Amino acid sequence: MTHVAVTHVENPGPLTLAAKWRAVFVAFTGIGVVTFAAGLFVDPVRAWHNFVIAQFMFLLFALAGLFFTAMHHAVNASWVIAVRRVAEGMTAYLPLALAAWIVLAVFGLDKVYPWAAGTVEFSDPLKVHWLSPLWVGVRDGIFILIWIFFARKLTGYSVKQDETGDPWLSRKAMNWSIAFMPFFAGTFSLMSFDLMMSLEPRWYSTMFGVYCFAGLFQSGLALITLIFLWLKRSGPLAQAATASHAKDLGTLLFAFTIFMTYIGFSQYMLIWYANLPEETFYFAKRMDGGWIWLFVALPLVKFAIPFFGLLSQAAKKNERWLMAVCWVVIVGQYLDIYWMTMPAAYPKFVPISWMEIGTFLLFAGAFGLAVTRFFSKHSVLAARDPRILDSVNWRFWE
Repeated sequence: MTHVAVTHVENPGPLTLAAKWRAVFVAFTGIGVVTFAAGLFVDPVRAWHNFVIAQFMFLLFALAGLFFTAMHHAVNASWVIAVRRVAEGMTAYLPLALAAWIVLAVFGLDKVYPWAAGTVEFSDPLKVHWLSPLWVGVRDGIFILIWIFFARKLTGYSVKQDETGDPWLSRKAMNWSIAFMPFFAGTFSLMSFDLMMSLEPRWYSTMFGVYCFAGLFQSGLALITLIFLWLKRSGPLAQAATASHAKDLGTLLFAFTIFMTYIGFSQYMLIWYANLPEETFYFAKRMDGGWIWLFVALPLVKFAIPFFGLLSQAAKKNERWLMAVCWVVIVGQYLDIYWMTMPAAYPKFVPISWMEIGTFLLFAGAFGLAVTRFFSKHSVLAARDPRILDSVNWRFWE
């Protein structure tokens, strides 16, 4: 098939659809606030556990946008430029993630974490100090602040380039992205330990940080793909987005599905094989009391469906099918975080009900408001990046 090269790209400008969606997200947030407040009266422990689940999931989405942006700046990739502004927009949630963390640190730590409630004693004095509520609250707040700093740097260069077209801004973004990568690896692992592993403070896994990162990027890629395809199909990115972009996003999602499965299986297999009581109790608790059904479902929604669903080239090129697989991955990520969190407080299976749905809507609404606000002010396309034509003319598989 012969393609005519695009020689000029119009800047689509800010997202005109943002105002329509803002009303939906305001409604989500309002329903979520009422639901969470009601949950605090009905079952405060469950309400705060749901707060942790939703807080962690949407923090992962924002960090996925930041990591996606930094990764492609660092390797100087050109094909992704038509997609990149979507990821940059997702980082706009990070200030709200900081606000949510402050709320949790001030009001909810003792409802969720045994070390904050003083119901667990450690023989190791280092662990006592490390899991001090004040120290946890301060250091994780600092981590989010520094992530916000990097996000503002990278998105700031990109948005400024829309105005000036200065090619050196791309070089600056690349340098900052390279600096961000090792810092992110360490800080994200530590925050994963604090938010998720310390729900069972006596348990440890050297692979847990990598497992959380695998879930971050798999589900984050799914959300980036969904937003990108929606913008492509609804018009704002119709000129710049190609079938090759969608196919390559599907390929990345397929690859990180394999990576996530490899890390998850390796973590479980090593703990099962060693059979040490201080490690196996974590999985034993999450395979008893009805939780076994969620444990069995996770490989289906996080591996089997996205793996076999995206195995063929034709599947990756089918946008509707790709979007359906992305939704499955996002549901799987929620169930995974739910499975990691809830058994710490509820040995018997707790089915998802109004409290879980409402708290999820609270954070979904806040995330949506942050992203639509970003796109109501900035173009949905980095139209003056010096390599934008390389991206728009990207044809890998035709």
